[in-house]
Amino acid sequence: MKNLRMLLLGGTLLLGAAPLAAQNSVDVLGGGPQPANTIGCVSPPGNPNCIPATWSTTSNGGADITVAIAKNFVFAQHGGASLTDFPAATMGQICLADTRDLSGTTLFAVIATNCQGAGGVALLLIRDSAVTAPSTIPVFTISTANGDFLRNTVGFNATTGVSNFPIRINVANAAPPSNPTGQHNCPSGQAVPAYVGPGTANYTPNESLCLPAGAGQAVEPSMTVDSQGTIYVESIRGVPGGLDLWRWNKTADGGPNANGTLRFKYEGQPDCGIFVTTFCTTSGLAPGGGDGDVAVNAANPLNNVPNLAVVSLTAAEVTGSHSTNRADTFSTPDVAAAGVPFDDRMWIDALDDPNHVYMEYHDFGTTSQIFVQRSNDGGLTYTDVVPETAVVDATTALSVGPPTGNIAGQIKVDRSSTASHGNLYQIFVGPDNPVDNANNSANFLNAVYVGVASGVSLTSHTLSFTVYKIFSCGAGSTCPSGAGLGNLFPALAVDDFGYVYAVWSDNRDIYYSYSTTHGTSWSPAIMVTQNTSQAGKSNVFPWVAADANGHVAIAWYGADLVGNSNAISANWNVYVAETVNGHASAPVFTLSQATDHINHTGSISTGGLTGSSDRTLADFFQIAIDPTNHLINVAYADNHAGTSVTYFTRQKKATGGICRRVDCRSGH
Repeated sequence: MKNLRMLLLGGTLLLGAAPLAAQNSVDVLGGGPQPANTIGCVSPPGNPNCIPATWSTTSNGGADITVAIAKNFVFAQHGGASLTDFPAATMGQICLADTRDLSGTTLFAVIATNCQGAGGVALLLIRDSAVTAPSTIPVFTISTANGDFLRNTVGFNATTGVSNFPIRINVANAAPPSNPTGQHNCPSGQAVPAYVGPGTANYTPNESLCLPAGAGQAVEPSMTVDSQGTIYVESIRGVPGGLDLWRWNKTADGGPNANGTLRFKYEGQPDCGIFVTTFCTTSGLAPGGGDGDVAVNAANPLNNVPNLAVVSLTAAEVTGSHSTNRADTFSTPDVAAAGVPFDDRMWIDALDDPNHVYMEYHDFGTTSQIFVQRSNDGGLTYTDVVPETAVVDATTALSVGPPTGNIAGQIKVDRSSTASHGNLYQIFVGPDNPVDNANNSANFLNAVYVGVASGVSLTSHTLSFTVYKIFSCGAGSTCPSGAGLGNLFPALAVDDFGYVYAVWSDNRDIYYSYSTTHGTSWSPAIMVTQNTSQAGKSNVFPWVAADANGHVAIAWYGADLVGNSNAISANWNVYVAETVNGHASAPVFTLSQATDHINHTGSISTGGLTGSSDRTLADFFQIAIDPTNHLINVAYADNHAGTSVTYFTRQKKATGGICRRVDCRSGH
């Protein structure tokens, strides 16, 4: 399930790598219907309702418009992939094209060229992320929600394609303050206007993390919290846009605001390393950006600062770097960190010492093998396990190798003080058996596995994994939902006493299992969504975190409708289920809604790079528990106001009953 971001459309996400831009807007004129979504939109006086529009900084010869364009829009069929998709009435008008209507791979620049060829003076593209569209006419993007308003509510003549009312594309105006929560080091131009919500009963006001306008997007947020309570959030722009990273450290960045929001510091692009050149910071180009992950070690005794490791995916390799000063600077990226070329979806986790970091990645060639390497220099290089270790043994490979393959989730290191300290756990989903594998269908990703490496020695250059089956829907089954278990991604956590927890989704419900035997045997699957408001609806992208003794938190995107996430048009929120007795015979979960607003409307693709549904939230988000106070932290992708960017919220107070002892009762 490749997450590579390319410059093409038709199943892939488009990166945004361009100079900074201000905020344009669109008004409906002539007494036409007015948009309800005015979040962050700055319109000229006299029209309080407008639509936020993001200018493609490579269009119009690299210059935003200086005079408003007031014309009718003309709707293009089939996304504007061909010149003939633009009606004759396009001459002298604004083109409106919906990228959801594209059926193949089309460059955004081609759509602009076709618009211009038909006589259009500007192009509005309906898409939930910014685009790069080199062209000589101005190109702007508006969200799918606002695009549907123009397309369906303002409306157009079915024969001529001409809108029922004129519209006006306004000259860029200053956006609202970029850091209302006290975030600092924020760029002057923002990808979207800052947003701070009201919060929920259990979670702080949701806050967008400041992002340069030229970043285009900030999706697939990874997160970690170090032993001192420092929070790191990382997101991807897409190849070759690199990563963006934010930090909150109470001492350096200031304590929480009165409403619980945090004063994050924007730390720029770790892909730039110590050579933060003008080109890197202004162009938005950096090695990697296809996938990313972060991990922290224990504090280095020399400076009492935990090491921070970061990895980023290019088109054919993994880039690795690290910081020893809380993300203020990074080492020069190692652009060949993985031992196998043409790889995919790496995850990392760190041991509770200053230096050792483990990296997992997927062979994107012919084997669908999962490899693990180790760094002994904090993530600067990953050469301590030579050759790279394969997780999947030859027998299991018959079930989870080609043609169907497998989806690899995160690798986790046991940092407990028990005998299992140093164990490695690698989770993945795949077909139950060779016969199911032969179907070559994602619907037959019907089993969950874990590779376990125990007795790991840091002085040895070899590792050895044994694979165990956590759960199966049954041979020949496509699971109760009919959609299999490849609903991006299975996830894993280990608590402070060595208990292991796994989660996955069948696109309808979220499932959970735990191991009290260090991954060698597992409890029966527990449906976390059962008997909740989310039961039977579409629930995808689960993530899990654990600490103390049995304190487990599981988060996911949950829809307000029943149906496959790839097909329905639903409203989505982030939900978190929490338990303090995670390895009891019947764990008790409490469900909370973490988002204080709908973070996405539409479908959510679970097909990775080949997914044909909405991929604007990409493929996952992460949560982490602060070991200093047991609070749950959530970083998620959000496109309710246009471009998909990263948001953050955290639990207002730790839940009661968290046990920190080894002798907790099973029902604690």
